[in-house]
Amino acid sequence: MSSPDEVDSVVLELVKEYLNKKPFFSLEDIITFINNRAKGYPYLNRNMIEKIIKKFIKKRILIPGTKLMKNNIIEHPIRNEIYNYIKKNPSNINEIMKAINIGSNQALWHLSCLEKFQFTRSRKIDNQRIVFEFESNPELDELYYYLNQDIIKDIIQLLKTVNKKLKVTEIAKLIPMEFIF
Repeated sequence: MSSPDEVDSVVLELVKEYLNKKPFFSLEDIITFINNRAKGYPYLNRNMIEKIIKKFIKKRILIPGTKLMKNNIIEHPIRNEIYNYIKKNPSNINEIMKAINIGSNQALWHLSCLEKFQFTRSRKIDNQRIVFEFESNPELDELYYYLNQDIIKDIIQLLKTVNKKLKVTEIAKLIPMEFIF
C-alpha cells in the first residue's frame, strides 16, 4: 500500500486533470471521475477518494463550484499583485484599487478568491474593512495597520531625525498635515 501522501498526490493530480476539462465541479462528479480514472490503483477506492476530496475542501486546497485550487490561486497576475501588496501593506479596498490600478468589481472578485483560499483575511478597523495576509498575527492587526499609515511613517521619521523629545504640538508644526481625522 502506498503512503497517505502518495495517495493524496495521485488524487490531487486527477483533480487537476478533471479541472482542466471542466471549469466547475460538484463533489459527486469529481469523485466519480477520479474513481473511474483510478482503476489502476487498487488501494484507492471510492470511499477513500471521497475522504481525500473532503480533506482537500476542509483544508481549502479545493473549493466546490470553482476550478481554482490553492496551489494555483496566485498564478493570476492581478491576484498575485494584490496578494504581494497586502503582504507589505494591510489596506482597505480603495487603497488596493488605487495601488494596483483596478476597478472595484475586479478587486472584490480577486480579494474574495484570496480570502476563500486563506491567503488573506479581513477585519474592520475604524469603519473600514482592512485586508491582511492570512498568516499574520491577528492580535497585531491594528498595530500593522496604523504603522503603515503615511502620517505615522512621517512622525516616526521625524522622531528619528530630530533625536530629541518633542511635544505633540511641535510635531504638528514640523509635519505639514491635512485634516486627517
